[in-house]
Amino acid sequence: MTSLRFVLIVSTLFLSFTTVAQQSIEAIATQQPEWLKLNGVVEATQRSTVSAQTAGTVVELPYDVDDMVPQGELIVRLEDSEQRARLQQREAGLSSAEATLSQTRKQYERVQQLFEQNVASTSELDQAKTALDRAQSAVKQAKAAVEEAQKQLSYTRVKAPYAGIVTDRWVELGESVQPGQRLITGLSLEQLRVVVEVPQQFNATARNFSTAKIALGDGAFIDANQLTFFPYAELPSHSFRLRMMMPSQGLRVLPGSAVDVWLKIGERTVIEVPRSAVRIDGELRAVYVMDSEKGPQLRQVYTGRVDQQQVEIQAGLKAGERVLEDWSQIHYE
Repeated sequence: MTSLRFVLIVSTLFLSFTTVAQQSIEAIATQQPEWLKLNGVVEATQRSTVSAQTAGTVVELPYDVDDMVPQGELIVRLEDSEQRARLQQREAGLSSAEATLSQTRKQYERVQQLFEQNVASTSELDQAKTALDRAQSAVKQAKAAVEEAQKQLSYTRVKAPYAGIVTDRWVELGESVQPGQRLITGLSLEQLRVVVEVPQQFNATARNFSTAKIALGDGAFIDANQLTFFPYAELPSHSFRLRMMMPSQGLRVLPGSAVDVWLKIGERTVIEVPRSAVRIDGELRAVYVMDSEKGPQLRQVYTGRVDQQQVEIQAGLKAGERVLEDWSQIHYE
């Protein structure tokens, strides 16, 4: 078959078509979104550092950097003999306070009965009531002390606040830690977001449409959601920060990764034809335009977006013109 390049250059070449009842299709003008390509960075919405809330020596570190940790799993355990001893002491104090309260209540009840029988004086009843109130207060204080001791003991077992991946481990086995000291840093991969910088001249239109797509490494696109436009420009670039959420289920995207973001900034009229209607030979693009008098006429066109189904025609073809739908229908003699 004569190459397309040769056909375009030698315009006097005579072609006869043996294909009967040529199939053609109309070039259609459609409204298509206009996209601005930006560079984005993936971030984790949940990233935190777990710190020690009680003093102790690290005796267990089940996870290290790059390990996946389920929610609620133990990530650090501290030696807890001091906290257990304190809890036992507070529990003993509570038992003593409760025993005292029981005796004081019985004493108050006896005095109250005697008072009702006009045997005990008002002063004696008041003293018994005061002793009862004091015993009840002591029990409340003892319970609070037990709760605090239980909390301090629970702090020796540090658990993951959410499912995620360990990014930093700040302590080693055998190390003594104090309250407030960093233990482990991690982030969640369940919900990610992307941050981009929008040039000032596109910020207003981008806000109006609030539509964005995120390009993945395999060529696929996913729709971004919950677009948040920051109300101030960054210096010195004078660009506006835009943050968007992205679904992460089933995606192998890690925080810190660079991704391409396509931001809708307008709409435009484009002419599209099927991919099978366009012959591509190097840098040349051509279609056969159906002419009612002369038959199919070869015409060079300029294309924009090309995918497996459609080709965008930027010049060389008007909406409403009919083109040969499939080049494979053409036979030369």
